[in-house]
Amino acid sequence: MQLYLLYLQIIPTFVPIKSNPIINKTSTAVMKKKTILFASCLFGVFAFSSCEKNLYDESKQPEKEIQVKDLDIPAGFQWKLTQVAAGTVAATTPTMVSFFLDEACSKEEKIADIPVDTEISSLPLSIPTYVNTLYAQYKTSTNETKKVAIPVNADRSFSLNIANDAKSKSNTTRSITRGHDIEDDIQLAKGVIFHPKDGWGTIMFEDQFPSLGDYDFNDFVVNYKVQFQGIKKVDKKYTAQYIQIGLRLKAIGGIFPYSPYLRLKEIDSDEVESIEVYETKNVIPAIDGVDLVPNKHLIIDYSPLIKNLAKPAGSQYYNTEKNALVATSDLPEINILITLKKRKEVKEILEGDEFDLYLKRNDSGTEIHMNGIEPITYQYPFNDKNLLPVYTNGDEEDDNYYFSAGRLIWGLRVPGNAAHAIEKANFLEAYKGFAKWAQSSGKNEQNWYNQGNADKSLLIHN
Repeated sequence: MQLYLLYLQIIPTFVPIKSNPIINKTSTAVMKKKTILFASCLFGVFAFSSCEKNLYDESKQPEKEIQVKDLDIPAGFQWKLTQVAAGTVAATTPTMVSFFLDEACSKEEKIADIPVDTEISSLPLSIPTYVNTLYAQYKTSTNETKKVAIPVNADRSFSLNIANDAKSKSNTTRSITRGHDIEDDIQLAKGVIFHPKDGWGTIMFEDQFPSLGDYDFNDFVVNYKVQFQGIKKVDKKYTAQYIQIGLRLKAIGGIFPYSPYLRLKEIDSDEVESIEVYETKNVIPAIDGVDLVPNKHLIIDYSPLIKNLAKPAGSQYYNTEKNALVATSDLPEINILITLKKRKEVKEILEGDEFDLYLKRNDSGTEIHMNGIEPITYQYPFNDKNLLPVYTNGDEEDDNYYFSAGRLIWGLRVPGNAAHAIEKANFLEAYKGFAKWAQSSGKNEQNWYNQGNADKSLLIHN
């Protein structure tokens, strides 16, 4: 438009002169040449302008990279990757049965070793949401190993009835692995139920609550494993007297000083007979006990896990930079054994929400829990418009704790030893199926953390 106005201003300056006709003729010819030259230039400018417009056309530019905080999270999505399956078991002959998540019945996918007898009993098992089939394995009367596939129904129920070919149960079950002499301390070992399985699960935190972070989920990463030991049936229900818990630090990529704590919401402090630290690795100084936080519930201070960390030279964070990795054998680890005064039903203490691993900021006291879990002593920012309202019409909506207004979360629990992202990685690029899982309310890509389409160049495996 500016060029067109310039053209209108130039044309009137060519005013006809009435004097000498030769001069007039010459002037006219010159004017025509100038006009043609100007039109050519003008055409070129317009052509260049057109190219320039196409070059910077926003609709033709590469699309903006989508990140976790850009996802459209459905209302009601709870971000759960683990559920408790409620099953029933029975056998014609009392026997020991092992349960697995995979058809190969591999050790790292084992979720229980339990005694099964002729009485139909309820058995709760922690399983990933993607699992539709469990596998039971037991010895036959001829000492052969038999495997049975067990469908898991839509309501997460299952049923196992073993025929009379099972080997009679013996008293030689070994399950607790406390130190090197535990094989001789077999009175504790009548069965075991694992959470999330016989190996590590992973919890990943963002540390900028109540603000949204970069959502690479590597600000604080820990492995966890739980074993409910000394399994015994009481009134057709499986109970435990011993709880073995391990925590292993994987990464700290955040900027704030947080420490890990563990609250067992269904266990009161006065229900505990003893807590023993039976093994530590790479914890400096070595500890022989853990501190308990004064509270009705059992709360264990795991802060020794992060003290005196040996960061690789030149690293800014702990095990989040490709050029400053920490070997798996060097990761700090603390294992404890809790002995209860009385047995508790496993179902009561198996739910993921009852195992409340959370962070507490050392300077301000800010707590970060999994979504839906109420903080302990931290004054929650109820009036923060960036968070889902916890109180609506005067009623408390318990499930709304630690949800952003867009239903994002600050803690993610994975039922396996998941790799964590490197610094500044786009989590959606690292795990290709994560966005589909989150935006489908967990219906699609439920095993996104264990699929072959992850970008290994953006992940750190320990």
